[in-house]
Amino acid sequence: MPGGFAPCTDKWEVEELTIHQIECFLEAARTLNFTEAANRLYISQQGLSRQIASLEKELELRLFDRTTRDVRLTRSGELLLWRWRDIPKEIQSSIDMAREEGERAKSRISLAVVGMSGIIEMAGNLLADYMAQDPDTEFEIFEFTDVKDLSSHNTDIMMTVTFMPSLEHFGEQQGVVGIAKLPLYYVVSRKNPLAEKEELSLEDLKGETMLCLYKNFFAGAEMRLFEYISKGENILSKARFFENVNSLELALIADEGIHIGFKEFYHNYGDRLKMYPLPNGINQVYANVVLLWRKQNEKRFENFIKFLKNLSN
Repeated sequence: MPGGFAPCTDKWEVEELTIHQIECFLEAARTLNFTEAANRLYISQQGLSRQIASLEKELELRLFDRTTRDVRLTRSGELLLWRWRDIPKEIQSSIDMAREEGERAKSRISLAVVGMSGIIEMAGNLLADYMAQDPDTEFEIFEFTDVKDLSSHNTDIMMTVTFMPSLEHFGEQQGVVGIAKLPLYYVVSRKNPLAEKEELSLEDLKGETMLCLYKNFFAGAEMRLFEYISKGENILSKARFFENVNSLELALIADEGIHIGFKEFYHNYGDRLKMYPLPNGINQVYANVVLLWRKQNEKRFENFIKFLKNLSN
């Protein structure tokens, strides 16, 4: 083949093409003057010529026709100039974008929200209120139903519900702030004979099955709360656990047991479910909506924590 280049019969394989080779080719192709191109790249003319020669050898193409008078691009060289001319700009732009994303990631707050109806909406409103004050803060939010979900995320703050009346059971290494209290209710199906009563007592619930959500994470929080209210008496028949809200709600509507929850938890309780204050209308018990974080990490998002604490006051 003229020029001494013999292309592979099947396909061309480019193994050692470098960005520096591309830069040298582009500068030489634009100026058509190897001395000027070398000066612009702050390298020697011999270094530029070596890079061009290496590129031509790698590609098995002649890119320049050089004489003692001038330098011209071959047709192959013209094609590469047309297709490669924006490569350095694209590389720099992508590097700038990556660095910008890296800087944003340092200040981005990751929030894990328990996947319960009402709480997810509350989290969205909470973040919107904070971002109205501090629009430069970015949040990454995801739902979880099990502590296993948290292990796959680099979570800064967790937003969840505790059915226990006190926050004292959280460890000293954790920061915690309660942002809302939700009245708790005994919830029964309209099909259940208990729904005919004006109010319920603990005695009325003897033999009933407690329907509970997320056994792995809450460890039967509804059952433990009921035992706390009933002072440990064995009133209920048994507990059933569900992996999602919809399944529990359907079982509740079908009168397969009772549930302890808050109104915001349910999709549609008006016609199918009846609620009674827990344990009664005089001594209403509340669930706490809380946010938790590791104290050792709180410096990075201390302004958000101050915002949360102001809400709780």
